[in-house]
Amino acid sequence: MVRVVRAHQTARFLLLFSALALTAGCSRRIATTPVADPEPSAVLPSAPEVQTALPEGTSCAGRGDCTTDQICVRNVCSYRLTSAAGEILATAARAQVDAGDLEGALRTYDQAVEAFDAAEAPVPARVVCGAAGASLRAARTPEARELAAKSADRCFRRSLPGAPERTDVQVALARLRYDGLAMGRFDRPEPADQFFSAPPTRPTVDAIDIAIDMAQQPDQPGYAELRAALQGEPARRSIADCFVQDWELRHERQASAALTLKLTTRLRDMGDYDAYEGTAEVTRTTPAEEGFEACLASALTTVLGTGPRMNRIVAWQSPFEVAARLQ
Repeated sequence: MVRVVRAHQTARFLLLFSALALTAGCSRRIATTPVADPEPSAVLPSAPEVQTALPEGTSCAGRGDCTTDQICVRNVCSYRLTSAAGEILATAARAQVDAGDLEGALRTYDQAVEAFDAAEAPVPARVVCGAAGASLRAARTPEARELAAKSADRCFRRSLPGAPERTDVQVALARLRYDGLAMGRFDRPEPADQFFSAPPTRPTVDAIDIAIDMAQQPDQPGYAELRAALQGEPARRSIADCFVQDWELRHERQASAALTLKLTTRLRDMGDYDAYEGTAEVTRTTPAEEGFEACLASALTTVLGTGPRMNRIVAWQSPFEVAARLQ
């Protein structure tokens, strides 16, 4: 009789344990994070604010894989609440960025954020990161770059690693890494007060964007060959080296120079035949003996050498411009 009672109790225990296990397995993720204990004098709110434990964008197979403030749409967790006006404005801001209107894009992104706030909906990561990317590209002063870096930090914290919306922000920050950006501060548990706290560092040649503006003059003998030489890799390396030298003096992100390209030849009697010796030269247009322009005039003249081989007397000159900037 004792064995029968014990067996009955064991069966009841196993049924109760199985029910609890099934209940635990069917529970969804709660969209809250632990809240620190308030100060003794603080008044506890009647309904604590709900905070998202995971950013949107987590992969999912069903609604049980997302936090309670998100739903599974096309195998991706997305916020339940949204603002149609905010989505429209964010799309318009993206189009302004693509068109090069960064200032206008920033204003439109601000309006999009206001629309989400008015609807009491969380701002999507694509909006936060889009605004951060635009602000980084538009920043021209140390103060603006600092604010843009803080916006970028919010982007990283509101999005998942590998998310496509982070790409523009990463590229823009990479271009600012020589301006004293302390990149390790983006990895801190809490947002940093300042991101541009390190001394500027010497840029590398691969980070310099070079533009050469030259007119087409096909009627000038030898012009096409010299133009190709100035667009070639040796000339571009020389331009980058001159920019780095100028940067070390001024710490400016861009430099430009107005120059003149000259080609002259002179006849040399070789007895049995005539030879035409050429001289290709790049000259500066200002009296400055130092700086970006003077460096270019000397370096590019060395690259061009004697110029193309000619079979007649030639004498011409043509202005052109060179601009270099940190990407």
